[in-house]
Amino acid sequence: MHTYEWYLFYTCLATFVVNLPFGYLRGGFRKLSFWWFVAIHAPVPLIILIRKFFDIQLIWSLAPFLFGSFFLGQFVGRKIYALKPWRKKEVD
Repeated sequence: MHTYEWYLFYTCLATFVVNLPFGYLRGGFRKLSFWWFVAIHAPVPLIILIRKFFDIQLIWSLAPFLFGSFFLGQFVGRKIYALKPWRKKEVD
């Protein structure tokens, strides 16, 4: 059977993966705009459901792992957008 540590790992991995597309979307919006905030906060209910699925409670000792995977997913998604933006460049 899986242990609590594995469930924590799966939760952090799922949090990271869920935040990748939202971080990518966030890269296309002006900083501190309405849609920029939406791209940051929209995955929060999904992350809560993932934590409930794996029965992981948000306690202080786990907060660095859970919040870290959240922000790392946003960060990496934003960097992917910087490398390969969605918008097409105009051809002269």
